[in-house]
Amino acid sequence: MKLAPIQHKKAGEHSALWPRQRILWLALSGLLLGAMVALAIAGCSKAVKVKAKVTATAKTLAKRATLTPDPLDLNVGIDEAANKNSPVALDVVLIKDRNFWKTAPPMTAKDWFAQKSDLQRRYGNKLQIKSWEWVPSQPIAPITVKVSRFLYGAMVFANYPSPGTHSAPLPLGGKFTISLQKDDFILEKQP
Repeated sequence: MKLAPIQHKKAGEHSALWPRQRILWLALSGLLLGAMVALAIAGCSKAVKVKAKVTATAKTLAKRATLTPDPLDLNVGIDEAANKNSPVALDVVLIKDRNFWKTAPPMTAKDWFAQKSDLQRRYGNKLQIKSWEWVPSQPIAPITVKVSRFLYGAMVFANYPSPGTHSAPLPLGGKFTISLQKDDFILEKQP
């Protein structure tokens, strides 16, 4: 498999949304601290109740203020000789489980497709799987995959019988081209 130079996440690395949420949480925590100091100076006996209410409000605001990640826009092309003129199955897997994300990048497509049902049972809604299958030369409309918050990463797996991993980490958000070729695929980031 040939990969174009793109930035990949390391195992366990969070999306760009995490720092934004932390900054918002720190700002709201500062607001809470300021309110507590003001109440302490004023001698208010209801400081504990106010603290609980402000904390709950801060958490709610932090969750609402976190932006939704950009979707994955995929343009998939399939050569006429792809997979020795046989259909090619392709899965895009969005991963919300830290432990699975650590094991996913080295996983081959052969292993993924063999264990897919078991992994779905084990991880449930912590794996968001989008699956397709195309025949060589089939025209393919552009695909948009919604990316949910708090993902550890994404993987793409192409089911080829030829030797090779036929898998790659897929950066979250942005536009990519996947070219399904004779014996493997190429993943490229679009400008």
